Amino acid sequence: MSGRDPSPARPSLRSFALAAAAFSAGWSLMMMEILGGRLMAPHFGYSVYQWGAVIGVVMTFMAAGYWTGGQLGDGPKAVPALRAALLAGVAAAALTPWLGKPMLADAAGRFNAVEGSVVGAALILGLPSFALAMVSPICAGLSSLTGAAAAGRIYAVGTLGSIGGTFFASFYAIPQVGVSAGYALAAVLPALACLFVPGGKRVAAAAALAVPLAWAAGHGEGQGFALYRETPHNTIMVQEDAEQIRLHLNVAWATQSRLRKDGGPTGLYYDLFAAVPALGNGTRVLVLGLAGGAAAKEILDSWPGADILGVELDPAVVEVARERFGLRPEVRVAVEDARRHVERSPEQHDVVIVDLYSTALIPFFTATREFFAAVERRVAPGGVLVMNVASSMDRDALVGPLAATQGAVFPSVYVADAGRGNYLLIATKEARTLEDLSVRLRAAPPGAAYAASRILETLAPAELAGHPVLTDDRSDIDQRSLTALYGR
Repeated sequence: MSGRDPSPARPSLRSFALAAAAFSAGWSLMMMEILGGRLMAPHFGYSVYQWGAVIGVVMTFMAAGYWTGGQLGDGPKAVPALRAALLAGVAAAALTPWLGKPMLADAAGRFNAVEGSVVGAALILGLPSFALAMVSPICAGLSSLTGAAAAGRIYAVGTLGSIGGTFFASFYAIPQVGVSAGYALAAVLPALACLFVPGGKRVAAAAALAVPLAWAAGHGEGQGFALYRETPHNTIMVQEDAEQIRLHLNVAWATQSRLRKDGGPTGLYYDLFAAVPALGNGTRVLVLGLAGGAAAKEILDSWPGADILGVELDPAVVEVARERFGLRPEVRVAVEDARRHVERSPEQHDVVIVDLYSTALIPFFTATREFFAAVERRVAPGGVLVMNVASSMDRDALVGPLAATQGAVFPSVYVADAGRGNYLLIATKEARTLEDLSVRLRAAPPGAAYAASRILETLAPAELAGHPVLTDDRSDIDQRSLTALYGR
């Protein structure tokens, strides 16, 4: 494969080998980029900062890899460098499931979420991005073609591999076999490509050993959980003991739903949802962010016969809610995106509950003036919007801007402390006084009396002045959410 060989047979074999190497490098790198984002999510969330860090770090190290590969591609070290680059990519794929998690946890402990996402991305994606980016320029240098023709064809093949790896990781590996096994699959193609590189059979044999190493990392996934499942949207984790069952999505430290087996109150914010129908003119309730159905349970326990529609993006979460958390058959469920639902649904509701989080962060497009305008159209006359806001470390980072954003659409906005760092924002379809809301809460049925009294203790008009109104065009809610949760 070294030098230019004019013989008719060897250029064909060489072209196949170089194409295989370029394709596999693109495939593996993009798989690791997608998998890396999922691996980082429990530590740094699914935010614009996390994905910006992933893409920026990958491209930085790729630029260095392209430069280095270009320096080596025309020289005598080209073939050894190609073998080494492929092997380094395989090694990174094999070791990341084992080493990536502790490294990311350490980075999360040392840095804030924004800085940590850059450091974490560099730790798990720097080496494979640099090594696998070397492959295409080396292959271009070894090609029987010259100049632009060689570069164009090799980079086109490498890009096709990148496209394949992106779709394969997103639509098959993560939801079907999991992240660790996904890394094992990312190692397969570059390991096979080593077979076609001169002197690469031993390298291929060594690389092949790395594949089961990565796969084995997945055997420890889910230990300690009653249920552990990867889906395109979430890592679903269920913890269960003799007293309670808890649902966690993507991060084990955040509880999306908790159910006590004795039927008692959970002590978390969704206990207070039992009282919110008292604030509307009926019991038609829309829950955006159904999760395990805790809000629906609390409302039905106190308001028998309530018409509840839950919206949940992940159908697997709905299955878990039905099978593990006893979500009642009378609760209607729409499996779709919350914003899409409120923009398209013709139904109106007396109460709309918004409890939307993705890896402990509020998706920006469900916290803007445009979103709340769509929600307002779903609120019936006399009805209310009730939104859960988690802001344990810095209340003002989120509560003020979200209240101001709701205030740009609704005439009255109130806030109540739900405990443990959670707050309820209550926005009314028509202008309401604090006294009016208080009278309604005091008239709540006996089953909701405790929840109503809890809300009454801290219910007050929200402060809107001085806070920004978030829009689809301009929103810094990712940074605010990180500040609210981590205080830095």
